[in-house]
Amino acid sequence: MISFTFLFILGQGGTAASDSLRCGSRIVSTEDSTAAVKAVCGEPALRDVLPQVDPETGDRYDDVEVWTYNFGSSQLLRLLRFRNGRLVEIETEGYGFRPPENPRCTPYDIVNGESKYRLLAFCGEPETRRVLSPVTPYPAERRYRKIEKYRGPATFTVQYREEWRYNFGSRSFLSRVILENGRVAYTESEGRGYDPR
Repeated sequence: MISFTFLFILGQGGTAASDSLRCGSRIVSTEDSTAAVKAVCGEPALRDVLPQVDPETGDRYDDVEVWTYNFGSSQLLRLLRFRNGRLVEIETEGYGFRPPENPRCTPYDIVNGESKYRLLAFCGEPETRRVLSPVTPYPAERRYRKIEKYRGPATFTVQYREEWRYNFGSRSFLSRVILENGRVAYTESEGRGYDPR
């Protein structure tokens, strides 16, 4: 059996951004409103709100959303980013797929860079989830290193960080998954998992 991880890497080829998307015979473009996009493309497979914080004032804004569209295995997944109700960016991520009826994965199926939608579709809901920090100080040239290991002046980049934990049973370790702005940033193993009662 070919693993999900292999198929994801094979079909991903990195993410790419564009400024328009065809839905049927119509096209949506950056600057279109959320209402206009929904009217043309329908309800997204996942609608994710990514709260942002102004690093200078600490003010929180709940005006960033990412909508994921899955048009099937012949097209790439589309992730539409909205700000203040307007489409600002369209990304692609691997080919679409038919979501399994009973999501189930292993720790090895969780891939850095994959979207929250793909993670939920194949692994299901995590055992626990919590928000770590809406604003994380990252050095611009080393943005994906763990900040704890970096010593020196840091610049602020807005990263909505979440921590998810998956339990794969007593024969495996718990997986701690860190997501940044709706994508898997890294994973690490923690203690032995457990079987549900």
